Amino acid sequence: MPTAPKLATALATFAASECRRAIRSLGDSKQPHKGIHEARKALRRLKSLLRLGATVFDDALPPLEIAIDRLAVSLSSVRDAHVAVLTARLLAGADPSDGWKHAIDALELRSEGRLTAALIKDPRFLERRKRIRELAHAIAALPWRKLSRHAVEHALANSEKRVAKARKRMRTSATTANLHRWRRRARRLRMQLELIRKARKAAGMTASHHAERDKALARTMSALSDTIGSKQDLRALRKTLRTIVDPDTMPALIVEITHELKKHRTPTIESPPQHQGE
Repeated sequence: MPTAPKLATALATFAASECRRAIRSLGDSKQPHKGIHEARKALRRLKSLLRLGATVFDDALPPLEIAIDRLAVSLSSVRDAHVAVLTARLLAGADPSDGWKHAIDALELRSEGRLTAALIKDPRFLERRKRIRELAHAIAALPWRKLSRHAVEHALANSEKRVAKARKRMRTSATTANLHRWRRRARRLRMQLELIRKARKAAGMTASHHAERDKALARTMSALSDTIGSKQDLRALRKTLRTIVDPDTMPALIVEITHELKKHRTPTIESPPQHQGE
């Protein structure tokens, strides 16, 4: 049997590592909110990594992506509620007003309630951890040996095209859905660039001739994703406060959030030259 390409072997190893990371994170009973956050990040990296083998994995990929998405979505309600708490604390500052104190208390109660409900339904997240182990076995069985550098480069170029397409759609219609799509694709491209760089290093391969360009692109995608993410967090907090805060207190807090939103301008990102294979 032919020896697997070094890059493919490294990527397969990283995929297994992300599965283990997700399982370990969900088992963090001391810091469950942090564990959920880390597990969701591991699942996103895993999905981004698998997309690099899209042309090779073929029909085996969609069911895996569906399984990953379901796991991530099953944790999103708990995570989103905690993000609202963190965002409110950040806005309130070191000496929060009475209005922010009441809002944060309500948000914390909501967050812990969702976490408790999730753990009652799935104690210690044992069922989810089991599903990730099953996912890991299926991923290990993928035809990694067939994954060539050319296939990886092709997938990376496709990701860049998808970011550019999402950016163009945003310029045409700046809806919340289009903004979210743009962020999601930018984040995936950034993860893929970082994964490939680390995989090349782990495989003992020399840096690609466009390594500096890829690093710069990864930084750009990271900045874009963070900026859009901050806007989304503020909008989500504003929407939540309108439903849980006392009507007498809410208007002042909404004004503060709206003012903060104006500071978070989405950067103008020009489309970079398309990624070319080696």
